[in-house]
Amino acid sequence: MRMDNFAGHNLHLETARLRLRPFEEADFDLAVPFYQDPDFLTAMEVDPPDEPVTSDYLKGAARAMAEQGFLFAIVEKASGRTIGETCLQWMNLKRGEVPGEKVMRMPIGIWDKSLWGRGYGKEAVRCLMAYAFEELRIDRFCPMDVRTGNARSAALWRSLGLTVAREVDGGKVLDFEITREDYGRMG
Repeated sequence: MRMDNFAGHNLHLETARLRLRPFEEADFDLAVPFYQDPDFLTAMEVDPPDEPVTSDYLKGAARAMAEQGFLFAIVEKASGRTIGETCLQWMNLKRGEVPGEKVMRMPIGIWDKSLWGRGYGKEAVRCLMAYAFEELRIDRFCPMDVRTGNARSAALWRSLGLTVAREVDGGKVLDFEITREDYGRMG
């Protein structure tokens, strides 16, 4: 089946307030101004790039994510506005692999800081965790590379039942996880 979007999949998911749709070429131009905001860039990247973030720069990173999973644009239903991005990505870091298990990771970003703290990220993550565990039948969900100083991100993962799996880079970076068993206990 031919896919007419950058993401290379046709998976569409919905929550009460959001639509998760395949990421499209036009979404990169929407994202660039937010990636030029130092607060957003610091929240999204463990090591912010030295070069300016352009549409082409974002496409390079997104291409790898799209090949390794499901790259989504996050759309607010009420306004129809694309407000962020996320990727339900098969584990691509050795430290997160578990022999014999299907493991996924998930970077996420709500672009517009005025929307931070409204629960959009949590709503998107909850939806994708359900899809990953219930439809893809993964064994472990592991958001990676959370800066220790990124209290908002750490609070998000903890609020969804995830725990710190490991500290990286001398404790400056955290990897979170939840197993299928722990997810199932959440009911």
